[in-house]
Amino acid sequence: STYKTTAAIEGTEDDTLYQTERWGNFSYNIAVPNGTYVVTLKFAETYAYAGWKSRIFDVKNEGQEVVSNLDLYSLVGRYKAHDVKIPTTVTDGTLTLEFRADVGSAKVNAILVEKN
Repeated sequence: STYKTTAAIEGTEDDTLYQTERWGNFSYNIAVPNGTYVVTLKFAETYAYAGWKSRIFDVKNEGQEVVSNLDLYSLVGRYKAHDVKIPTTVTDGTLTLEFRADVGSAKVNAILVEKN
């Protein structure tokens, strides 16, 4: 599922990148040449509010858990950018990212893949 807001996002000069999210349990299989990369997961909690039930989730990169029990609302609050950079080696021509909820739903606003 997707969600969109027009609210300003703190901590970035590119609000629009963080104003749309994909949420639920989902994965991406991105075709890339074998090699080393830096994968930047871009997050902003745009839905949570005080008193709501938590959204806590994990992210696997190439089968390894790289984000564990992330609760954006508790970590940075609402409408604030939070990036997670992950060094990655791809050996099968496909970058695999999995987003899985522990509580509520997983989410991501954008993904940047840069050759290292």
